[in-house]
Amino acid sequence: MAAVLADFESTLSGYIHTICLIPIKINEKVTQQKGVLICIKDVIKHDIIQENPDVRKKIAASVIDVANHDLNIKYLNFYDAVNFMIDFVCDHGNTLINHSMVSDLGFLVSTQDFVGGKRIIKKRLKEYPDTGMYNKNWESINKVCSLSLLSNRCPKFNEHYYNFYKLNNIDTTPGGYYSIKLETFSQFVRNDPEYHQSHSAVQDTVDLVNILKTAVQYDGKNILDGTNYIAKPEWRRAVL
Repeated sequence: MAAVLADFESTLSGYIHTICLIPIKINEKVTQQKGVLICIKDVIKHDIIQENPDVRKKIAASVIDVANHDLNIKYLNFYDAVNFMIDFVCDHGNTLINHSMVSDLGFLVSTQDFVGGKRIIKKRLKEYPDTGMYNKNWESINKVCSLSLLSNRCPKFNEHYYNFYKLNNIDTTPGGYYSIKLETFSQFVRNDPEYHQSHSAVQDTVDLVNILKTAVQYDGKNILDGTNYIAKPEWRRAVL
């Protein structure tokens, strides 16, 4: 099986400025293929971005990470970027995996409203994840939320993750549950409780690749079955 792992980095207002796409092949283990970073020109050039040093720093970090991880880079307007993403996913297994798929669909809508122009994203993409784009090829793509995938379909992965959590006295959520954030899963697979995400689109996608490698190692390749999986994630109350 093949799939594309993705990260959409956005402003606090939900305007996506960079998209990283890394293809993988899944057999008995996960192997990473050559990916691409897309910089959204009509977002980056806007004053909201140019006047925000934190966002500019994230964009610069992703551009630097392109060389560190041997990725391609493209500068495209939003409309062309989304069409490129759809074609890229179709060419690399027809499955798209994001860590918080529903949130990312919402950010696509926010970004479309922000940049204006010819629409590629419909206003209710979150509510209609399969039919919420004007590019019909989107409908054929399997959409998988890794947050749900890891929480619901990876019991062996989670058993080791919970043990790591207890051993390192990692803080629970305010409600007393184990975290299912990408950063905490990354701490586990790196065996480094001090690791913090850079929130570079490239590095966060590489982190997701490594998390999925570990999940397949523990629970097997059948955690992905070639269909959509955007189910509600199961939260487990921590016993520390």
